[in-house]
Amino acid sequence: MVDLLGKKKLEDEIERLRSRVRELQEENGALDLQIERREDKIRKLSAASQETSLALKAAEQRIASLLERDERGEGADEKEDLPRGLEGESRLLTPREVERLLDRLDGCRSVGDDLLSAYLIPGSAGKGLPPEVGEVVKRAGSDRGVAVFSDPLLFTIALVPPFPLKEEETAWAGSFRTGPLREILDAPVLVVAAHAGETLLGLAVGRDGFAEKAVVKSTVKEKHTKGGWSQKRFERLREEDIRQHADLVVERLPEILKDRRSIPSRAVVSGDPALLKMIVPSLQLSVTEAKIGRFDRKNPDEILEEVYAFVLLRG
Repeated sequence: MVDLLGKKKLEDEIERLRSRVRELQEENGALDLQIERREDKIRKLSAASQETSLALKAAEQRIASLLERDERGEGADEKEDLPRGLEGESRLLTPREVERLLDRLDGCRSVGDDLLSAYLIPGSAGKGLPPEVGEVVKRAGSDRGVAVFSDPLLFTIALVPPFPLKEEETAWAGSFRTGPLREILDAPVLVVAAHAGETLLGLAVGRDGFAEKAVVKSTVKEKHTKGGWSQKRFERLREEDIRQHADLVVERLPEILKDRRSIPSRAVVSGDPALLKMIVPSLQLSVTEAKIGRFDRKNPDEILEEVYAFVLLRG
């Protein structure tokens, strides 16, 4: 008699193993990308080593100068030697500028363990922080959280990241802790820049470029023509065009993700609200909405300058 029950168990086991093989292949692809990113990062850090050493020497000289002035009682009413009007200013930093800033922060050292690194999640009030730090946190008022770095002798700055911070942390030490922000610069994300008739889909494995990307195009009526069609009929036809465009975008998603669906940590979306409303449910990822301009058809990678941009605030 044929052992049908045993055969069924074997088939189930084979299917389970095949599924596990697919999972391992996907994990292997993700690890390969991480290794490639780490090797590239090592090359960049080596190139930046000399600049960091110079920045460290300059910071040490500045600290020595301030301590000397303090001992003489000079400059008590003077501000830091920042350009006029820069105090309290906020500005947008490109990913490259953020990396350079983090390199310089990494070069700072204090024997007194009084360098503050604070990572505050969205909604945190930053209780227990020095008043000048709390003021910067209050001004940031971000739904993505804020990272604050403070040297009591020199500066207090805050960085609002492009993606929400997940863990809260406050530490006083002899050096700044910049690791969490570097991880954000290397975080893989799915980018959706949705515009009527033309949408960019891209899997970015960090701020340096897309591993996969595609531009989905279709015809969508831009404005109501005079005569002929009524306004209501035009709007109905336009809505149908937008719906068809959204369907095309959703159809292209599997091609972009392929066996890499587990790689992106979140989706960053921007563009037409009506179009995004139709696309977002199919992403199956945490979503961060961003205000990003239209992408360059000839060089879509440039949009990552905005996707991974930080906001800098000075105390």
